[in-house]
Amino acid sequence: MSISVPHPAPTRTERTERTRQRILDAAGHCFAASGYAKTAVERIAVQAGVSKALVYNYFRGKEQILEAVLERTLEDWDEATRATGWAEGESVLQGIADMHRAGLEYARDNPLVLALFRLDPLVLLDMRRSAAVRQSLERFRTKLVTALRAGVESGELRGDLDVERAADVVRILHLAFIDHLVNPEWIDASDERLIETSLEILLRGLAREPR
Repeated sequence: MSISVPHPAPTRTERTERTRQRILDAAGHCFAASGYAKTAVERIAVQAGVSKALVYNYFRGKEQILEAVLERTLEDWDEATRATGWAEGESVLQGIADMHRAGLEYARDNPLVLALFRLDPLVLLDMRRSAAVRQSLERFRTKLVTALRAGVESGELRGDLDVERAADVVRILHLAFIDHLVNPEWIDASDERLIETSLEILLRGLAREPR
């Protein structure tokens, strides 16, 4: 006979955080479905099942909600790329390739990411100046620099590689693909052959030439 053990009631802090996350979930859903400009705080409140007044207890307004949604999305995006590549014993080149593919896959399959990148240009400019964006890009760059240095030291990568600039080249390539995922008018960045060709060119430029 099994005895059920009652779970402790959530603390006030836990309830507060759950409500905050519910609001952000609702906001993300609304932004992805209708865009930022067409989403009112009232609609976010309805989607979250809370009052408009309660939303304002947590956030000053829609701009702060957007910043929080963006920060959480970037953290999830970072996690998607951290979960791939650079496992113990894995090559640096394979790690870069896995990271590039995983980041693009997350952007391609996440309607909220596409909605955020399709914001009004002025709103998007403010987003790109945000601390969350700067921190995400810096984490990405730091991870690349660390991996590239390890690759040079192990002999997998070219000994004359300028690690700092190489990391920026990888970032430029990655962000360019994301931009074209958002606006595929000129280039279809979801084309698997295009992705693999770009990686082939990039990785050959980083790798040490076989003797």
